[in-house]
Amino acid sequence: MAETKDIIDALSDGDNIGAEKAFKDTISKKVGSSLETKRKEVANTFVKTSETQKDKGEVGDGKEV
Repeated sequence: MAETKDIIDALSDGDNIGAEKAFKDTISKKVGSSLETKRKEVANTFVKTSETQKDKGEVGDGKEV
């Protein structure tokens, strides 16, 4: 929680610009981390779905359209 401490310290020192920068950096890191976690979850879903369909033979029926 060093980021939160940086925001509070900057505000208590009257450094609004520093607090804004610390806030933006903190939010950016948290959002980036959440997005990366979600990307991994979605990627795993695609891989598992593809493997499951291949195992069951549901990829195609071999007929041309």
